[in-house]
Parts: sequence; C-alpha cells; structure tokens
Amino acid sequence: MAEIQTITLSANTSTLLVNGTGQRVWIQGNSFYLGGSDVNSNNGISIHGHDNLIDLGNITFGENIYAFSNHENTITVFYYSTAV
Repeated sequence: MAEIQTITLSANTSTLLVNGTGQRVWIQGNSFYLGGSDVNSNNGISIHGHDNLIDLGNITFGENIYAFSNHENTITVFYYSTAV
C-alpha cells in the first residue's frame, strides 16, 4: 500500500520533497531539480519532461531529498511500505 503526498514547489525555492523513513519512494512531476538543501538549477540533478515517474528506491531513515523549480510546480510523492 502507498501513502501519497502532493508537494507544491514555490518558484526559485529549495523545498523538502522526501524525508527518508526507510520506505521505497517514487516521485512524479514535470521539470524540476533534485539535490540537497541547497539545490538549485545550477547544482541539482535535472529532471525534465512531462509527468516523469522516477523510482528513488528505499530512502534511508533521516536522509532528505530536496527539489527546486524555476516556476511554481507540483510533485507527487509515493511512499511504499515493504511487506515482510
């Protein structure tokens, strides 16, 4: 089962996208950058296109991933619990 969260990115601002809890994480969105708390269009991993669906894998407890966009943007984050 997945927990779904919608994150709105303000233009030109680094925003916390994923707070790691050990769960598997997928993200979906349009044209943004991923990185650390100082992410911007010069140092982030560029994700461009329409409704990209990206598997980030299991995000370690305490690891944070931030997103940056040059314009207001919305990203959907899917957190999956691993069945034991």
